Amino acid sequence: MRSPSQESLTMGFAGGSNATPSQVVNQVGSVTPEHFAHAQALLSQLPESLRLGAREQQSAMAIALALALDTENLQIQERQIAWLREVQPADLVEKTLELSNEISQLDSRIRLPLVDLAVPILRQNAKECQRLCKCIHGLIVATGSLSLWHFVLQLILWHRLQPSINPASTTTVEFTSIEQIWPDSLLILSVIARVGHSQPDASTEDIAYAFRSGVFRLPKAGEQEKPEKPLSCNFTELKKSIERLRLATPKLKQAIVDACAHTVLLDNKVTPSEADLLRAIAMTLDCPIPPFLNPQPSVSKQKQPSPKRS
Repeated sequence: MRSPSQESLTMGFAGGSNATPSQVVNQVGSVTPEHFAHAQALLSQLPESLRLGAREQQSAMAIALALALDTENLQIQERQIAWLREVQPADLVEKTLELSNEISQLDSRIRLPLVDLAVPILRQNAKECQRLCKCIHGLIVATGSLSLWHFVLQLILWHRLQPSINPASTTTVEFTSIEQIWPDSLLILSVIARVGHSQPDASTEDIAYAFRSGVFRLPKAGEQEKPEKPLSCNFTELKKSIERLRLATPKLKQAIVDACAHTVLLDNKVTPSEADLLRAIAMTLDCPIPPFLNPQPSVSKQKQPSPKRS
């Protein structure tokens, strides 16, 4: 059994890849010395204030809140901060703003490893976990819309903190065949394909090809009805499908992660948004992906295309 610190370190990864889908899927849920060394090297590049802050309750809370602040629209961020001042103590708000300035200088691909670093200390207090989840939700509502990053952040925090908030909760298997979750699987792959080809030069053919490539990795794909192009959906529908897929057998969940990985790595390019979403889906399906992407990540901020708000 891995320790909590190892778990949090080995679940983080960054965008960009030379890995093949089969290499990725074969390592799902496993931890090797190379994975651990990679994650340590990545996190060692964090500013000391963030590394040390993730070990202290208030600073870990501030890190999570800072990650929910909008960094692209200052008017929206000001609205979030004004709301935060109404519901949280002044010292926590100031700590959030202080750490937000540091986080904004980091490469966006370090955000999820930073969440993982803060989770162990956050889990120690169930009431603080509930308080944080409600506050993250409030900050997202204050933006007036939901971005892909906010969806990913909320999904992962909820999943990682639930064992502390509700220790008695269990997940029971309800779906044992791909037919029962086929529409949900198609929807997940549709979103993955669209996110991976959101660049201006991407064509509808590229998106459709990535989608179909993932679909054919699903069990009994030849026996199921397969649309020619990805399905359309919103974040609410996506979340419902992910929640349904959580009730599938471990073997089916593994197959879905396999299909997602093939969709992402089909063009040998992994954007930060793709990496975030793939990892959020895999983790929520209890198939955490080790740090296989970008062997030598840079923590310094690089300009990345931002996902469209929905």
